[in-house]
Amino acid sequence: GEQIKVEVFSDKGNNDPVAIAKAGIAHAKANGFNVVIIDTAGRLAVDEAMMKEISNIHQAVQPQETLFVVDSMTGQDAVNTAKAFNDVLNFDGVILTKLDGDTRGGAALSIKSVVNKPIKFIGTGEKMDAIDVFYPSRMADRILGMGDVVSLVERAQEQYDEEEARKLQK
Repeated sequence: GEQIKVEVFSDKGNNDPVAIAKAGIAHAKANGFNVVIIDTAGRLAVDEAMMKEISNIHQAVQPQETLFVVDSMTGQDAVNTAKAFNDVLNFDGVILTKLDGDTRGGAALSIKSVVNKPIKFIGTGEKMDAIDVFYPSRMADRILGMGDVVSLVERAQEQYDEEEARKLQK
């Protein structure tokens, strides 16, 4: 949380994910936080113990929104994992990550088709400013090999604005 200046709750002595999640929410309420993100351990394979754990956390904390975060580079595995998670949690939407590389994002269409949940955000890097709202038309252009020209122009504009601001501060 240091990079983005947010508090991160951890309970190092506790190995019970449900207890940690509940304690984190209690900590947030006691300290006046109005948003809590519970980030569970990411895994590439689905197993029964993991699904039970995630289901127990979900039942215990009853979140307002549950987002499934998936690596766009895993292809069909991403679709299978999304289906397995949705069968257990009935999540609300998807965050598609690792779209900064050569991946075109075909998993986006497959996941949307299989679980019928919206893709809400995409990740194009590892920093906070690399999370963007998902725009279907831009993804379609990317999948068709036309690139995402609009995002490229927006990033160039942001870079230009930052440079102009630095010049004006001198």
